[in-house]
Amino acid sequence: MPRLVVFRGDAVESEIRLTGSPVRLGRHARNDVVLDDSLNGVSRFHAEIRPEGSSYVIVDLNSRNGVWIGGRRVKDKAALQLGVPVTVGAFELALEDDASGTFDRGVPGPRTVVTSTAAGDTASAGRSGAPGRTAVPTRSSATPMSPATRQILLWSAAAAVVLAICAVTYAVVRYRSRPPIEVANVEPPPPVVAPVPVDPPPQPAEDPNKALNEQDLTAARELMIAKNYTAALSEHLQSLLERDPENAAALDLKRQADEAIAAEAAKGAKRAAAPKSDVPAEVETPGVARKSGEAYTDYLARVKQVQTNLAEGKNALEKQEFPIAIARFRLVEREAPKFQGVDALITDTQAKQKVALETAIDYGQQNEQGGKLLEARRWYEIALQRDPASVIAREKRAAVVSRMNAAAELLYGQATLALKVNSLAQARRLFQQVYDSTVPGDEYHDKAAKQLETVKR
Repeated sequence: MPRLVVFRGDAVESEIRLTGSPVRLGRHARNDVVLDDSLNGVSRFHAEIRPEGSSYVIVDLNSRNGVWIGGRRVKDKAALQLGVPVTVGAFELALEDDASGTFDRGVPGPRTVVTSTAAGDTASAGRSGAPGRTAVPTRSSATPMSPATRQILLWSAAAAVVLAICAVTYAVVRYRSRPPIEVANVEPPPPVVAPVPVDPPPQPAEDPNKALNEQDLTAARELMIAKNYTAALSEHLQSLLERDPENAAALDLKRQADEAIAAEAAKGAKRAAAPKSDVPAEVETPGVARKSGEAYTDYLARVKQVQTNLAEGKNALEKQEFPIAIARFRLVEREAPKFQGVDALITDTQAKQKVALETAIDYGQQNEQGGKLLEARRWYEIALQRDPASVIAREKRAAVVSRMNAAAELLYGQATLALKVNSLAQARRLFQQVYDSTVPGDEYHDKAAKQLETVKR
C-alpha cells in the first residue's frame, strides 16, 4: 500500500496511507494533511495528491510558492515517484511503498495535522521523529429504556443485594467459629534478584542496494530510449545484475539491449557487404565520438542535439537563468565529455550562480534593515530564481512575507475601524497603504483592493 511521508529537515513529521481518494495539503484546517507552517510559504490550500491510473500525481492548487521537484517548480501537475522528494514550503513529501497490506479505495484516511517544530528539535530528532497529531472524530449515542427493561434491571439489582447480604453473614459466622491461629516464626523470604534486561533482537536492515538498483534501472531506461544500448548494458545493467542476479526488470532490459545490439550489428554487416558507391564518406564531428554500431543518421541527430543543448545553455547563462544553463550543460557533458569546453562552462556557471545568489540576498538584507520590506522580498525572490535550492533565500523570503502580512493586518484593522466611524478619507488612505505594501496574491492585498472599490463608490 503506498503511503505519503511528510518530512521537515531530517525528522518524519507524519505518515498517511493513500487509499485511492484525493488528499489535499495546505495550511487550512479543512485540508486532509495540514501543513501548519505559514512562515515558510505554505498556502491555505497548497496542493492535492490524486490517483491517476496505477500511480499518483501532485497538483499545484495555484499556491504562492509552488511545488518543487528536483529543483524545478511544478507548473500544473507532476507524477509522484517512489523515494523522490517533493518540496512544499519547509516540508518534503515522499511517496513510499508500504507492503504491510492492501487498501480499500473507498475508505478515506484520517485527517493529519503537521505542525512546524523548532530548528533545534528537528536536528536532534533524527529521521525517526514523532508523527503529527491525528484528529479522529467521536460520536455518542443514547437509546431510551423501555419500562419492561427498567423493571428487569430493578429486580436484578434487588437479587444482587440479597446475595451480598447472605455472603457477608456467612463470612462473619465462619470467622467467629474459627479456632485461634498459632503464630509461628517465619523466616523472611530470600531477596528477589531482578532479571538482567535483555536487549531486543536487532531489526532486519533494509536492503542497502534498493535505491542504487532503482537509480541504475532509471538510467538504463533513459539510455535505451536514446538508443544507447551498449552504455545501458555496460554502465548500469551489468552492475545491477551483479548485485541482484534475479532482478526481473534488469533481466528484461538486458534482453532488449542484447537484441538491439545484435540488430544493429546485422545492419552494419549488411552495409559492409554492400558494394561501394560514390556516397561521400561519413564524417564525425570533433568531440562527439560515434558509438559502436550507431547508424550515421542517428549519430548526426545526436550531434545536433548536443549542439542545441550547448547553445541553449549559453543563452540561459547570458540571461542569468543558472539552473537551466547547468542542466543543459550536464546533458552535453553526458553525451560528449569536454565538448567545446563544457566542463569549464559548468564550473563557470556555478561560480556565477553563487555570486548572483549572494548579491541578491545582500540587497534583500539591506532593504529589510532599511524597512523596505516589499523591495527586500523582491530581492529574495530573485535569489530563489538564481538558485531554487537555496535554503537561506527561502527562509529570508518567508520571514519578510510574515512581517509584511503582520503590518498589513494592523493597517487593515485601522482602516476597517475608520470605515465603521464613517471616516472615509482616513479609511481610503489606510486601505491604499495596505494595497501598496503588499503584492498580488497576498491575503490583505486582495482585501484592500475590494475595500478601495467600495470606498471610492
